[in-house]
Amino acid sequence: MLSTGSRAGLKERGLPYDAWNAERRRSPDEEHPLAANLPPVPPRPDLVPGGWPPLEPRRRRFPAWVIGSALLTIVAMVGALITSLVVRYDPADHRDEHRFIARDFGGDPLRWNPCEPVHYVVNVADAPAGSLADVQEAVSLVSAATGISFAYDGLTDEVLERRRDMVQTRYGDRWAPVLVTWLDPDSAQVSFRSEGDIAAGVASPFTPPGSDVIVSGWIAINAEDPNPPGFGAPDDQGPVVLHEWAHVMGLDHVKAQGQLMHPAGGGMSGFGPGDLEGLRQVGRSQGCLTTPPVP
Repeated sequence: MLSTGSRAGLKERGLPYDAWNAERRRSPDEEHPLAANLPPVPPRPDLVPGGWPPLEPRRRRFPAWVIGSALLTIVAMVGALITSLVVRYDPADHRDEHRFIARDFGGDPLRWNPCEPVHYVVNVADAPAGSLADVQEAVSLVSAATGISFAYDGLTDEVLERRRDMVQTRYGDRWAPVLVTWLDPDSAQVSFRSEGDIAAGVASPFTPPGSDVIVSGWIAINAEDPNPPGFGAPDDQGPVVLHEWAHVMGLDHVKAQGQLMHPAGGGMSGFGPGDLEGLRQVGRSQGCLTTPPVP
């Protein structure tokens, strides 16, 4: 419904009231008088059959040299990516991932006299079959990494004590050789506990009072550890023996994976680049030392 103000507006534009009222009474289908004089509106061409031809999608065509250049670019990018991934890993970048158990006042790591052989004995009384071979393979790997020679003095029945005597009559008038043995953690005098867990092996080098030269040490392997002898997998016994030998040579644990001296072995069955660099720095290339005399 229109308001009174709308009617007044129509009358002010000059449309008589009767004409306005007649406009209201015209039916919706009745043609307006003004429309009779207008030309007809042509139909839309897109609605008339045959009015406009159907439009085909436009296909963009590239010259052959453009396609070839694009393919060469893609191949070059993929090749560069593969090359970067291969070249990016450089073992030299991981050589600093090593630590030493201790250093002397000059900042050099404590180490053996590399110009004399490291003597060792093995107690296999509680070791699984094949364990002696693990010890000898580990010694071979340590010798290759350090340039130090090793001397196997045979089997022994020595039982590792909490405070091992580093001079024993059974070994003569010399520093006792490194003892490698297998022990039950529940009855051993040395502790196998490490951060709340039971370790697969423990070890310790020995330096005489007032000296910075390692002269002896010991390695104890967990006789209850279920991992078999060998070096076929990181969890085998061989890598454990190798890890403990590196401790005896002066290396400490590192946080980096990919190094055998990680507390859990770093997923390695042999030495990593950081381990090898650490062993080099306690090896023959660093020059001879003077072995302290037996007291």
